[in-house]
Amino acid sequence: LITSTLGPLITSRLAVGLTNSTVKEQRITPPYHKPEERDGTYSIVVPVYNPQTQQHLIEMAALLARQSNGRIVPLAIATAFAHMDAPQLEASVRRSQRLLAKATALSDVLGVEAQPLLRIDDAFAQGISRASREQKASLIVMGWGKRTGFKARLFGNVIDNVLWASHCPVAVTRLVESPKKIQRILVPLENLMTPSLQPVKFAQILADANQAQVTVLNVCERRTSSSKIAWRRSQLSLLISRLALQNPPEVQIIAHENTAQAILQAARLYDLVVLPFIRNRT
Repeated sequence: LITSTLGPLITSRLAVGLTNSTVKEQRITPPYHKPEERDGTYSIVVPVYNPQTQQHLIEMAALLARQSNGRIVPLAIATAFAHMDAPQLEASVRRSQRLLAKATALSDVLGVEAQPLLRIDDAFAQGISRASREQKASLIVMGWGKRTGFKARLFGNVIDNVLWASHCPVAVTRLVESPKKIQRILVPLENLMTPSLQPVKFAQILADANQAQVTVLNVCERRTSSSKIAWRRSQLSLLISRLALQNPPEVQIIAHENTAQAILQAARLYDLVVLPFIRNRT
């Protein structure tokens, strides 16, 4: 009763003596969150698991990081067990360390800063999402994995779960050759009213690294008049101009009855297709 009565009275009297400078000093950013440490660094997390596809993933991340003066974080996930001294965990950790050593050596050859990270987690997808958030990643670059099987259909595969949970953009890549050979990039955009221009930015960063050319494609109905096609081309050019890119992409409009077939036909002339994906958390 005494403290409840006297506390507010004493506080109100002493608060008058506080100056404005004293109050501002109480709002200093806590030492555990310094924006200058990582907030300004473009960080790319690259989960490594398959030695056959690891090199192309690291090369892709290195090209993007070099253009952004950033770093790459090769990430290996070791599956957790109930006992931390389990032989299965020891074997998984050793395998992850070998993968990380290979990724670090490749990053050194490519001239990009790499900070390898080994994480022990219950599942791959959760480990990737959590580690990326802890590292304040700007982008996650993953390899394309199998989407078949009963378990994948029932619970979703690693890619689905990372796309659903991730705090940052995710690039799921299927690279059949070195990304350093990419010279022509195709970016299909469907909706011109509310387009997502992030894939265009992604493609242009990669194109600048390789001195490549980007083409933005929009497919309309076959019966679309020439005047409407011209309007769509000007509308798309106007949207892209807002990105203020040094090397603006080429704009192409195709009239076709099947959007997927039109993209497949156009893709034959390109080395890479960047397909946007809108995440749905329902």
